[in-house]
Amino acid sequence: MNNQVKKREVFYLSGYDPRGARYYYGLYKSEAQLQSKINALNVKVSSKIRTDKHIQSWEIKASSTEGETTSNYHFLEWDDLIRGEWKKNVFSLILDLIFYVKVYLLSGAFRRYSKDFPYQMVSLFYPIVYISLMLLLSLVSGWFLFEYLDNTYSLWVSLFFSSFLIYSMIYLLLLLADKMALFWLLRILVFSSKYTYDEKPFLNQRMEHFSQKIIESLDKVKSKEVDEVLFVAHSIGTILMISILSKVLKEIDSTVNISVLTLGECIPLVSGLPKATLFRKKMKYIAAQPNIYLLDYASLIDGACFPSLNYFSDSGIDSSCQENFEFKSPRFHTLFSKRSYKKIRRNKYFAHFLYLMSSEIEGEYDYFKMTAGHDFLKKGIK
Repeated sequence: MNNQVKKREVFYLSGYDPRGARYYYGLYKSEAQLQSKINALNVKVSSKIRTDKHIQSWEIKASSTEGETTSNYHFLEWDDLIRGEWKKNVFSLILDLIFYVKVYLLSGAFRRYSKDFPYQMVSLFYPIVYISLMLLLSLVSGWFLFEYLDNTYSLWVSLFFSSFLIYSMIYLLLLLADKMALFWLLRILVFSSKYTYDEKPFLNQRMEHFSQKIIESLDKVKSKEVDEVLFVAHSIGTILMISILSKVLKEIDSTVNISVLTLGECIPLVSGLPKATLFRKKMKYIAAQPNIYLLDYASLIDGACFPSLNYFSDSGIDSSCQENFEFKSPRFHTLFSKRSYKKIRRNKYFAHFLYLMSSEIEGEYDYFKMTAGHDFLKKGIK
């Protein structure tokens, strides 16, 4: 194998996000151009085309004084499945809230994480605390208004205005919660818990389809048509990645290497549940394979991930190929000015997507060098 990548196939699996290929294509193209001013990597991104019924792709040509690399970037579509379950009404969200409280909080599933990941535990409790306080504040306000009006007006007038106040407060506080990314976070938690407890054939079929496409590209590595196949998973996509990788690694020749990049991983949301025995079995199989290099980046300021956690060891899995698994921090504080970083820290939602964006200062973490640059994900691979 050459020391430099000339041709690369990239497969990107997003998190629980109803925004599809159009959004992520625009994000990649614009952020790559901004990052080129930082990393001196001249990037040209082609138009987006459909290459499969569930995949849209674009070509990236990256050049510098070191040479030129062509990467085919494939966006694996499952946003249509997400939109099919994207609950809008309050009642459905409250039911989801009850389910996640039962699975994560009442069971004490994540008690062992509270010491090492207090910031993440705040995120875990955030939806239940906010919604409980919202309901309490609205009901108490409505009750006081009813008591005040009942001394002067009829029962029906008092009931009408107090009920209207309760409805208005809940509505406005839910709008505020949406802006504060509460429902986005709640959907991540609910999907993770239901992924363990609910069998979803349509989701499994889609992951099988993606697995086959990656296997076909790995055949190109074996025939020397492609130098590197890189699988990138973000957020909830890292959970689905486990099923895809276990399938891929069972089907390919053990001499063919696959590179895996996980960003903002949420894997303990599933692997930490007692019932997730099949999930952990798949993790154990992956950890025993010598032909995979996995690099994980997760940040402390990202409230929806578990930073620098070896999620294999955390699940009691000893990898026989431990040197092929690295768990790092992107060290975002070194990639932005103090002023910018201060703003970023206040926005959990933005911080969770920062892995896919350009920086202000050059550093070790560079998403565009990893997905379009000249080096293999594991530098110096032979």
